[in-house]
Amino acid sequence: MKIIGRHKCVAGATITESYDEKREGYKDILYRRFTATIRGWQNWKLFEGYIEEDTFEKVVNKAIEIRVRIDSGDETVFEHKGFWL
Repeated sequence: MKIIGRHKCVAGATITESYDEKREGYKDILYRRFTATIRGWQNWKLFEGYIEEDTFEKVVNKAIEIRVRIDSGDETVFEHKGFWL
């Protein structure tokens, strides 16, 4: 996986977008992985797969959801191994 961008569109979070060279361009569909650092907590796994039109919007919404849970003191958010869409 190679990093192609770091998005800072969510306050308190950085969403990292990467792609897999081996799967890129398969049937003209883009393969991406999105992970995030939220409030200093790294490596939140949000999405991996072939993207659709609304994939990034869903990733942003999931990052916001995790940030809100962290801010509210919900420690159960740390029990999950990944928040795949």
